[in-house]
Amino acid sequence: MGATARALMGGMLACAVSLGLGRFAFTPLLPLMQAEAGFDTQAAGVLAAANNLGYLIGAVWAGWVRTDLARHRLLALGLMVLLATMAGMAATPSMAAWNGLRLAAGIASAWVFVLASALVVPRLAELGHARLAGLHFGGVGAGIVVAGGPIAWIGEAAGSGAGWLAATAIAATLALLSWPALRDAHPKPGTAAAPPPAVAYPLGMLAAAYFCEGLGYIVTGTFLVAVVKQSPTIAHLGNLSWVMVGLAAVPSALAWSWLAERKGYVPALIAAHLVQAAGMALPALSSHPAAVLAGAVCYGATFLGIVGMALALGRAITPAAPARAMALLTAVFGIGQIIGPLLAAALADWGGWPAALGMAAAVVLAGAPLLWLGGRIAR
Repeated sequence: MGATARALMGGMLACAVSLGLGRFAFTPLLPLMQAEAGFDTQAAGVLAAANNLGYLIGAVWAGWVRTDLARHRLLALGLMVLLATMAGMAATPSMAAWNGLRLAAGIASAWVFVLASALVVPRLAELGHARLAGLHFGGVGAGIVVAGGPIAWIGEAAGSGAGWLAATAIAATLALLSWPALRDAHPKPGTAAAPPPAVAYPLGMLAAAYFCEGLGYIVTGTFLVAVVKQSPTIAHLGNLSWVMVGLAAVPSALAWSWLAERKGYVPALIAAHLVQAAGMALPALSSHPAAVLAGAVCYGATFLGIVGMALALGRAITPAAPARAMALLTAVFGIGQIIGPLLAAALADWGGWPAALGMAAAVVLAGAPLLWLGGRIAR
């Protein structure tokens, strides 16, 4: 296997483990856990918020790691902690324990995702294939496909605990396969992908739009399968909807990066917000199978692209101090992800899932005029 393929494989598998499974296996297993343990939507929102709080902590923590040796050590620890927390979900029915495990899983998944990216993306640039970084992030989508397919099916056949154990076994296998490539990734200093050309754009407007994305996208990312399964006419599409999200996500970061380089990051971000908002609104407006699956595709095709483009634009806005932009964007996105499930759960109890999904879609949609207004201010 060539050096490029080796680095790319290691990165994709790490993304699949950290987010596709470690974070998003929760989505198709959530309705099974609710049926078995009898907890309500607000408790589900707290579980999701705990994981998202952990991710924010882990991402900030990982951002302070500077040497390859420290990155490899924390990455290895993150993989072990993540696998332990996933297995732990099957070992106890305690809500308190589940909240603690999801918090720890969020920290560990951030360690793995952030640090694997810090090793693999510069390595791809060093090898002359910086554009392939989008495929590295596509590993998240591949993990989601596995979560919505075999893991969800095992959970339905044998219980959510069996689903978590299956997720753990698959994640452990992928982690073992990814580790040799990650262990050997030692990019030379200064080989990170070059940032986009400097852009005159207000960082505050980008941060506001990115907060909207964090708050809105996570609602569908947490509750989509549960929402679909609660509607008798489309309940059979619950797991398939999550598979469709994953399939659409695999090429999405690469595709949006290509579009942004040709049309500009702000226009591409606006387009992605509009597509995502439409996709998130479809299940709130219609229970027709085509609407549900089309919405899943629109959602899956945009959330990774928005993250990638927003961070790239942040680097271009502050080329002399990109860490400042990354810290701000990570913080506002993370805070949005914590608020989103809690707010959606409260709205679902008050006005049903159409109200919760409609709120989330409206918040994501609000990011588009904020981005446009930022462009007007910059002029």
